[in-house]
Amino acid sequence: MKFLFYSICFLLLSNQIKANDENNTKCQAYFTGILEAITNGEIPQNISAQSLLSSGKGLQDLGSYLVCRDSVDLHYIHLRMISGGRPLHMGFCLPQFCEMSYLQTFNETTKSFINNLTHLQYNRSMVDSVSYQDPELMYPEWGVGTYLTLLLLIVVVGLNITGSILSIIAENKKKAYSEDLQIEIQKKAEKINDSKIEDQSLQSDIIDEQYRRSELIQNEIMENQESAFMSGKGQFEEITYEKYKEPSWERLALSFSFVHNYQKLFKINEPKGENAGFVIFNGIRSLSIFWVIFGHDQLIRGTNSFNLIDIPYKITEPGWVTLTPAAYFAVDTFFFVGGFLATVLLLEKLTKLRTIKFTLVPAMWLHRFLRIWPTYAFCILMYWQLSVYWSDGPIWNEYIASTSTCNAQWWKNLLFIDNMFSHANNGLSYCFGWGWYLSNDFQIFLITPILLIIYAKNKQIGLATIISLLVGSIFSAYYIAFSHNYHLQIGTPNSKPQPDYQDVFYYKPWVRISPYLIGILFGLFYRNYISGQNQRIVDLASKIKESVFIRTLLYIIGIGLTQTIIWIIIPLQKDMDAWPPQAQYFYQAFNRVLFVIGVAFCITPALLGCKNDPSRFILGHPFWQPIARISFCMYLTHFIVILFMTFSSTQLVYYQYSHILFFTLTDIVYTIVIGGLVSLAIEVPCMNLEKILFAPKKHEAVKVNSNQVGEQIDL
Repeated sequence: MKFLFYSICFLLLSNQIKANDENNTKCQAYFTGILEAITNGEIPQNISAQSLLSSGKGLQDLGSYLVCRDSVDLHYIHLRMISGGRPLHMGFCLPQFCEMSYLQTFNETTKSFINNLTHLQYNRSMVDSVSYQDPELMYPEWGVGTYLTLLLLIVVVGLNITGSILSIIAENKKKAYSEDLQIEIQKKAEKINDSKIEDQSLQSDIIDEQYRRSELIQNEIMENQESAFMSGKGQFEEITYEKYKEPSWERLALSFSFVHNYQKLFKINEPKGENAGFVIFNGIRSLSIFWVIFGHDQLIRGTNSFNLIDIPYKITEPGWVTLTPAAYFAVDTFFFVGGFLATVLLLEKLTKLRTIKFTLVPAMWLHRFLRIWPTYAFCILMYWQLSVYWSDGPIWNEYIASTSTCNAQWWKNLLFIDNMFSHANNGLSYCFGWGWYLSNDFQIFLITPILLIIYAKNKQIGLATIISLLVGSIFSAYYIAFSHNYHLQIGTPNSKPQPDYQDVFYYKPWVRISPYLIGILFGLFYRNYISGQNQRIVDLASKIKESVFIRTLLYIIGIGLTQTIIWIIIPLQKDMDAWPPQAQYFYQAFNRVLFVIGVAFCITPALLGCKNDPSRFILGHPFWQPIARISFCMYLTHFIVILFMTFSSTQLVYYQYSHILFFTLTDIVYTIVIGGLVSLAIEVPCMNLEKILFAPKKHEAVKVNSNQVGEQIDL
């Protein structure tokens, strides 16, 4: 389709806008010359070969952006079109005097012309709006927020560099103190031993007995990590010394030390204790964030692909595409894990308290806020204020447009209330759009301590409250889907528009809370088993651990539930009417609940301590530990990576499975690197500072036996 010539011809035939200045006059004369040549059946002489070759030849053809940009007398113009909420693109390489402001006067006429062409070729009008944009003029002005964000970035980098240097100095100082202390203790021990030996002619059996007694005491010291010495004569006298006390500057330095935090973040730990089975959550978190990246890669790259016209037909094919709408189960898995861990850890703390009061709740809220907010706020600022200047490209203005939504909505995200507002345009006009999960997570956590305190005070009332909330969540999901006649969010060719689906259904905590509540119930089951408070649960757990048949049955049910929930929607990919409406309402109400129950069944044997369990072997492998630790920062940064890589490209990708899989793997690697850096620079230092402020470390005097000088002293 000779789209370039047709569109230019149409613009020339439209005389609605007259040139008002010299550049506009030149541009109008330029198009007039082209029109006259085409009318006479001649090749236009005023179009340079470079201009023609560097312009797009059809929809989704961006032309040669770099070649056009480097030309002295040419500049690049991006024709941006919107079709059903999705962007369409085309690139033109035009003379410098054809400015964007002049071309924008033809927006409506261009829209009509394109719709006439697409109606002839595809039997439908494809374009809802049209605008001409110059990528080099789309960058926003530097404002106060930009300068402050840049200053914040410089401060963060400076703190990490300074902290790393100071931590190295502190480690050397600590090492020197340790060596001096060893020498000092050696001298004291020799002095004590010399003063205690009264008779050099002791018989050998007495010496042996003293040695055996000394050895027993040494073992007790090592096991209990405290002094236990014999009274009376002999060589067993205590030496008291002050443990090395870190000054405040050292503790702050270690908080921001890149080196120290790297060792802490990426160290592989061997699981120990009653909660050793928690290592399986490392694999669950890692695989879930990979699934989220895959789903968003499909969404962004699929809607900005060269062969966009093929997408509705690609969607009907089962396989990789089926995993895309099912990717939100990965987020539900995060909710489930969050509910489980919050329940187990908070109940463990509550049981250690003499009295349980609701006044503890604000402290728990504050801890949660400090755990999430600083890193979240930093990522929003980087995305909103600075990242727009880090690249360019023919469609880079799409990235700039996505960040510009934060101009008016940033405060909603920072208050964790953004999911409560309307985001228009299919719910996509959203600052840091993937932040809805964090808002839901924080809002749900607000009631979690209250539920657990109620449970700790009265198990029956607490359990009834949790189950009632679960039933209410399932019912609300069904009612909303029924009252709004919502079908599944799949881009099936015959699916009807649902512009308010995201705002009314998808983002709301009363719909998304159900997996979290399943996690709480599963956490109560586990806690009762560990504590031994409920003998029936202990007996049930023992049967599961001892019976291969029961464990196999759990796997069959769990895998069956998860896989059925994922793949049962295949008929809807071809025809949205393949299921009756009631079936779709029911599925939307129960799908996330049944999926996380299936996950719970699969991981139950591993949590109960079955070491040879497949879940423990696969999900609990040490490989997942570092990825799981940075999964929060990976979630915060992954969408930025996808948007950045998509819109900084000079050509649109041709959509096919191999390409999308390749880009997904690439984006996973980039996200691991960037998420790891953010975690090291922001997340871990903030966690360290919180411990310093709210849980200061106590330094106590240490006792050592005079015979234990050779033992390593913990500083």
